[in-house]
Amino acid sequence: MVPLPSGDDWMKSTKLGLWISALAAVACGTQAEDEPPAQTSAASSGLTAAGEGTSGTAAGEGSEVETGAGEGNTSGVPPMSTTDSGDDEDSGGGPLFDLGIIPDTPADDSCQQAIDIVFTMDVSTTMSSFIQILSDEILAVDAAIAELDIPEAPHYGLAVFVDDALLVNGGAPYVDATALQADFDMWAAFTASNQQVGGGGSNSTWEENSLDALYFAADEFQWRPAESTIRMVIHVTDDTFWDGPTVGNGVMIQHGYGETVQRLQDQMVRTYAFSDDIGGSCNCDDVTPGWSSPYMGALPIPEATDGSNYPIAEVLGGTVSLSDAITEAVEESFCDIYTPQG
Repeated sequence: MVPLPSGDDWMKSTKLGLWISALAAVACGTQAEDEPPAQTSAASSGLTAAGEGTSGTAAGEGSEVETGAGEGNTSGVPPMSTTDSGDDEDSGGGPLFDLGIIPDTPADDSCQQAIDIVFTMDVSTTMSSFIQILSDEILAVDAAIAELDIPEAPHYGLAVFVDDALLVNGGAPYVDATALQADFDMWAAFTASNQQVGGGGSNSTWEENSLDALYFAADEFQWRPAESTIRMVIHVTDDTFWDGPTVGNGVMIQHGYGETVQRLQDQMVRTYAFSDDIGGSCNCDDVTPGWSSPYMGALPIPEATDGSNYPIAEVLGGTVSLSDAITEAVEESFCDIYTPQG
């Protein structure tokens, strides 16, 4: 009698035998007359194999290995049972043991992340209508986020800009969405003043200070830890921007395009922008660079920071729901690995 293999060698040989049996059955349609047929599971794979650590009693020479599901079992999964006796009628007198299945690695459906969102808003004179829509829909956005069953309430922040820029509340989050909504209403009214955020000095140019607002949000907002938090900026503007360091309309612009993108990436902040296609004093200038098209050869900010761009004109025209777009951005980011570009 040839000695039976043991340990890992035994399991490897058992698996190999099962595979060979199955392939032979498919190719020939019959078993060799001098060998008892091996039964196989009705599972879609056609085979079951012993996983590491599976226990069972080794079959003696000439005994059969039972791997098939019992009659009426439509699951395709073999019964999890063993017998020590060779008297079992169904086994034909040989010992019966279960080889089990090799499980796939289970999907991780337990992802839990907090959500931090900072709104960076152009509060120049042309932005009143959009900010008012944002105010009207922010509570719907908050309710939609709550349905994601996140472990903690979302944190909201706000930065505003004209030619200057301000991170509201010193970068501290709002107590809730209702408090944020009240500030949206205040800044929507502010747009009628045609003033700088810091007070005084009229806004006589079309370029605005998007970059400092984005940089301040990325650098100074009180974000929760990046490893357990989705960090997002919702950026809204209908025009182009000053590229610092420079002086724009008498205001010092502190940060440049590349520097701002780098800081957003370093802080793992996704940028979802609502921007326009045409703007400027003639309402005929291309204002897409940096938002939906490259800026001086560099990727647009949303694309570079694993975000997206939405057309502000379609929100104002009612063909795109602002709350749906923001909710979509949150769902797109939820438990998704941050992958900046460029």
